Amino acid sequence: MNRYPLLALGAVLALASVTSAQEQKTLDGVRARLYLPSSFVDVGRPVWVDFIVENQTDEPVTFAVPGAEPKTSPKEMGLPLAHVFSGNGFEGPVISDEAGRRWNMPVGVQPPAKAPVLIVGPHSSVSKRIDLKKYYPAMHTPGRYRIRWEPYGGALSSDVVFVEIAPLKQAEIQTDAGAMTIKFYYDDTPVTVANFIELAKENFYTNTFFHTIIPGHMILGGCPIGDGTGIRSDGKKIPPEFNSRSHKKGSVSMALLNDNPRSASCQFFICNTRQPEWDGKYTVFGQLVGDESFETLDRLMATPVDDQGRPVGPTPLQIRSIRIVTAPRELSDK
Repeated sequence: MNRYPLLALGAVLALASVTSAQEQKTLDGVRARLYLPSSFVDVGRPVWVDFIVENQTDEPVTFAVPGAEPKTSPKEMGLPLAHVFSGNGFEGPVISDEAGRRWNMPVGVQPPAKAPVLIVGPHSSVSKRIDLKKYYPAMHTPGRYRIRWEPYGGALSSDVVFVEIAPLKQAEIQTDAGAMTIKFYYDDTPVTVANFIELAKENFYTNTFFHTIIPGHMILGGCPIGDGTGIRSDGKKIPPEFNSRSHKKGSVSMALLNDNPRSASCQFFICNTRQPEWDGKYTVFGQLVGDESFETLDRLMATPVDDQGRPVGPTPLQIRSIRIVTAPRELSDK
């Protein structure tokens, strides 16, 4: 039985040329990688993770599962499941939570007597997507989990990735003109969403104002001073998370001070029409949902303004409150 842990370069199934696992770990151009389609997962939903083996060299690379007798796989495509669980002692990815609890042995996976041999061509990769909840029941529990993968007896090691499992949230803005509901783009803008949720939970936005309207374009609010110059009371600013989301009616984005991309803090604006020139320049972190939201936006946008875009009239455009509530299941699909 062949017990060599993994790969040989430049020859099909040339497993005997493998040296030590430590040498393989530092082999240039060969990587193990994890990819999370979503780093925020609603409780009860699948926790999908892509396990990827990459060969960035000019020669084919052969992989075998240590401790299992190699066998050829006639037409198997992608990364065989046995290779996902090919760590030390046939362990899978190592998962830990913030309390320090650790899980590395998958449930329902038996060490194979034989495992397919895998050949990855030059500058190619193979992958397999699995639901970690299926093999790690602990991930049914809300929490923030750290995941690292060290396949082939630890010969390769991926970067660490994190996934947060929790009921996803949405924001409900109450105004004198009606209510608006914001669905968050968790995956595109995790820092921005966390910042907005934190401020809303602290009642930061209570009794602030929509202080500026650009007729036909957008409405701006969230300034603690009320004139568009204010930031969080602790002075914190957050980095930009520019993304591919477009500025369209109902898009919610972070405002900037003097167009400085690192000046986002607490102020936000809601688009009333498509604004392509703003795409990639402001962080779109949410979207209005529901008919009531758009009806309220239309009423707010109809407010008369002066030459500076400041609302005029007997009643200011006050934000009475912003509540953070659990999103319905249909809104939790990002």
